[in-house]
Amino acid sequence: CPTIETVSCENLLDETGEFSPLNYDGIFLTSQKATEIANRKLFSKKNFNGKVYVLGKSSFEILKDKNIHLSFDETANTAQEMLERIPLEELKDKKFLFIRGKKSLGTVRNFLEKIAVVDEKIVYRTNKIAVTESLKTEILANEITCTCFFSPSGAQSFLEQCGNKFLEKTKIAVIGKTTADFFAKQNLKIDFIAKKASAEDFALELTDYLTNGKRKMENGK
Repeated sequence: CPTIETVSCENLLDETGEFSPLNYDGIFLTSQKATEIANRKLFSKKNFNGKVYVLGKSSFEILKDKNIHLSFDETANTAQEMLERIPLEELKDKKFLFIRGKKSLGTVRNFLEKIAVVDEKIVYRTNKIAVTESLKTEILANEITCTCFFSPSGAQSFLEQCGNKFLEKTKIAVIGKTTADFFAKQNLKIDFIAKKASAEDFALELTDYLTNGKRKMENGK
């Protein structure tokens, strides 16, 4: 049930077509969409000699074969965790560019601005996709075991259009802490939060959770 779409809204190159981020010591990318745009608009056109910090396995896979100095920690599932794993001396008094979406949280900026210079470039926005009445009826008519959400904006769009009533009949699964925090503010109980922030890991962990949960019920535990 698609509830949002992402649309590119900025050109990362300046008016002369030059690679404007060359003056930065590093670039931060915390979403797959931002990484895709940076890869297409920047790294495929010009060389970048600084370090590129990425969050998430999907972003790493996009850039791993590029001729860039890539920093990736597989154990980091949030921007805060990624930042805390970078040695402070590597960040202090440097100049960074954060390439992000319009609704991205201020985690990277808030962390870096205390010890370094950080500029932000918004390269995409999130638009709501209307859920048709026929699809709402179809969803409500089916016995859904679990409803899965991958972003706060996707969850918000779903709730605004479909309401909370549907979720009272299913388990709620989310891929990360930011989405879980969104539901907490809506006073909705989360049944499952993936330990790793990738779609593949999410699917594997959720399958294991649902299977083990069913077995425990059958065994009366």
